[in-house]
Amino acid sequence: MSKNKNIYCPNPYILAEIMPYGEVYPCSCGWIRGYSFGNIFEQTFDEIWNGERAKEFRRKLYNNDFSLCPGCQNLEILQETKDDEPRLISSPPERILLGLDEFCDVKCIFCRGENYKVNTNLIPKDKEDKLIEILTPWLEHAKYVKTNAVGEVFASKISRDLIKEIAERFPNIKFEIITNGIQCTKANIENLNLTDKISMMTVSLHAYSENIYNKIVKGGNYKKVIENIMYLSSLKKSGKIERFELHFTVTSINYREIPQIIKFCRQIDAKVRFLGLDCSRDLEKLYNKINIQNENHPDYNKLVKLVHSNDFITAKDVIVQGYDYFISLKQNSLYNKLLNLFFKKTN
Repeated sequence: MSKNKNIYCPNPYILAEIMPYGEVYPCSCGWIRGYSFGNIFEQTFDEIWNGERAKEFRRKLYNNDFSLCPGCQNLEILQETKDDEPRLISSPPERILLGLDEFCDVKCIFCRGENYKVNTNLIPKDKEDKLIEILTPWLEHAKYVKTNAVGEVFASKISRDLIKEIAERFPNIKFEIITNGIQCTKANIENLNLTDKISMMTVSLHAYSENIYNKIVKGGNYKKVIENIMYLSSLKKSGKIERFELHFTVTSINYREIPQIIKFCRQIDAKVRFLGLDCSRDLEKLYNKINIQNENHPDYNKLVKLVHSNDFITAKDVIVQGYDYFISLKQNSLYNKLLNLFFKKTN
């Protein structure tokens, strides 16, 4: 096997995901498996964004080395680059993902176990009043801010306060909101002055039917979520939301509803991101039971058959993430899929 292509992944140049305790990742921290560029409470912007860890990450991707991001499920964004050398230094990121508060008003079974306790001391006490100043170097060149990746934005006081302050100090920034949809009401959107500032609205809806929803989301409110989704759909259709998406984590519980969620997205003018389970050791027993993307799962072949059916194959215009990932399952290895995309076998 000889190398014939180099990879360009835009994320380590345009995206900074700032997570609990201040760690900065160039992509989903679960996919990166803990490889952070640095910590906003301990280092400066320049030390983090163009420091040695950031350079090493960019260098490895260019050299087709995926060892730092083995959990990647976003193959769609990878591109071939014609650069002779990797670009190790980057201008400030245009997208900032803020996940500084873990508080959520529900428990999705594959996200938080029954004994999960929210840590209320993620931000150092001596940094609480300086948070916006600490974030300013990350925000002053940003076009988009996304919140909240690890909690519920409308239930989190930290997230709500940050949105209000960012909107006031950086009026050109647009927001990308990810929510479970329960408190994503017209009143709450208006209270945060988000009506004309939403670049993307994402609702995590891991089921089409109420019965399946209740098996996955503990403490949720299916009817309220659907009601709010219809409101968001009206905003999208009237042009007040630029992008509208649903997140659907595929498990053995809900995979049969994939065709229905695709059809629903067409009705509400939304796209869908199909996500595989990002396994956590804390939930390993559950994951072994519901992780249908694992070829050893008893229903694995049923999932493979479904994602190679006409319902899925013809939905590439609706599926913005997960299409290549799930289509590649029959090859049994995401890493092999990457090799097939960017390498060519030679005799």
